[in-house]
Amino acid sequence: MPWLAELALHLCRALHLLVLAVAPTWLSPEPLPAGALALSGALSAAALAAALGLSAWFAARLDTRLARNGAALLWIALAAALAATLYYRGPRAPLAQGVVFVALPLWAALATLAAAAAERWLGSSFKHRRMGAAIVVIGLGVVQLNGAAPLLGSRERMWWAALRRDGAHLRAIDELARPLRERRKLDDLDGVAARCLRMHPAAAAAPAAPVTCACLALRAEARLHARNAGAALRDAESARERCPEQSSTRAVLAEALAVAGRPERAEAEARAALEEGGDPSRLRYALALALERAGRLAEARAEADRAIDAGAGRKAQLLAGALAILAGDLDGAKARLTPLAEQDPSDAEALYNLALIADKRGDYNGARQGYLAALKADPRSADARYNLALLTFRAGIVEESRHHVRKFLDAFPDDPRGSQLAQTTGTPLGKTDKADKTDTTDGAALPGRPGARRPLQEPAAASSGSR
Repeated sequence: MPWLAELALHLCRALHLLVLAVAPTWLSPEPLPAGALALSGALSAAALAAALGLSAWFAARLDTRLARNGAALLWIALAAALAATLYYRGPRAPLAQGVVFVALPLWAALATLAAAAAERWLGSSFKHRRMGAAIVVIGLGVVQLNGAAPLLGSRERMWWAALRRDGAHLRAIDELARPLRERRKLDDLDGVAARCLRMHPAAAAAPAAPVTCACLALRAEARLHARNAGAALRDAESARERCPEQSSTRAVLAEALAVAGRPERAEAEARAALEEGGDPSRLRYALALALERAGRLAEARAEADRAIDAGAGRKAQLLAGALAILAGDLDGAKARLTPLAEQDPSDAEALYNLALIADKRGDYNGARQGYLAALKADPRSADARYNLALLTFRAGIVEESRHHVRKFLDAFPDDPRGSQLAQTTGTPLGKTDKADKTDTTDGAALPGRPGARRPLQEPAAASSGSR
């Protein structure tokens, strides 16, 4: 029954928290659920009952106020552990945040019981036996808690400690990566993944070790953001082979396959994982991306809408907006993208797509300002620089256009569009270039061929967040 499983988990976590209150660095700050939950719950219940029973027996055996006070404090500590376990779970985890509330009554109980035992058994030759025993125990508690203070004072350190103890701790990896995703510091995801893999070098080197699946999937996600599709695909396939049951690894693999130009396999992977009950938000986004890469734009747009409804967030909204632009639904695209730009004015891809919408509508000022805003947010936005050069050239502002062409050539020397852009706008590629610099609004003279015109190129496509 579900409530029995919940009770067993609660008892396991309460016992875990009591041990953490005694020695905060002995166990994981946020334990994974036990494999045999029923057995672990029964053993935890027995251990908690034994602590209660022994304290009651001790108080009855000594029959002193000090012993009774110690037993009462221990019962309070156990009650605090049960209450803290209820509070520090789910979004309030990790569990070790409850250590302070349990440690105070627990160490007070241990000090009081130690003083009672010293009074009874050390004999009258020890003049300050009660005080000495209490001070020793309290000193030990201070040393334990002071040594663990850096860990207990930081949720991030707690999650790293949990991940160090168990490389398969999916919740820990998600908690460490989520703030970076929310702040769109996706370049830092690679650092998190690399640190995770360094924690388990033996597992990372073993082809069949499942410990580092989530770390590999996270590195694949980071490499997708860095446009390194080949490396991302290798990591995603390795994670999928090690942990085929993890839906997160399958979602990353489907996305990597789509970006790497294998949309058929990406679609098959995403649909299979959905049938098996995987996370619909990530898998439907990956499916939409695969359908877009396969040229099935109407299906991709419908799937992107389903991903958004399932809670996929920014990437799915960006993809839906890009697909709407491709479909010519500029109003629908703007409705999808405007909230992203309002939520984060530095969202370069949303700003770029909104500028592209203005460009397609013939709104020169809106398009120019949008492209410049996208470049300010992300100077690496090659498409924004490219479109800005074309936009200003079409408007007859040739010198500004050539300025942007030179910026494009300097920033993206390996982009094949650079030479074509230079030819279109008549921008010299070098000091010896003898290109005809005739200025027009609908074309430019080709170098070495006076009078020949090169048609203006189309603006770069909308950004789906994965290009």
